[in-house]
Amino acid sequence: MNDWSTLNDTLEEQLRRELIEQKQQNDGLVARVELLESLVRDEQEQKYNAYKRISELIKKSNQDENI
Repeated sequence: MNDWSTLNDTLEEQLRRELIEQKQQNDGLVARVELLESLVRDEQEQKYNAYKRISELIKKSNQDENI
């Protein structure tokens, strides 16, 4: 944490420090949301590809049974 003891302890300064802390927290949350969105997008794409592959394998299996 920063050493605020050298600054004037006015209400304006307290609010400025609170605003800085809130912005840092907000930036962290935004970064986390972006990471989670990316992870979900990747997971959905992998799931889609897996279902596509399953469908292809089922079709191939059905064709092999008909031969």
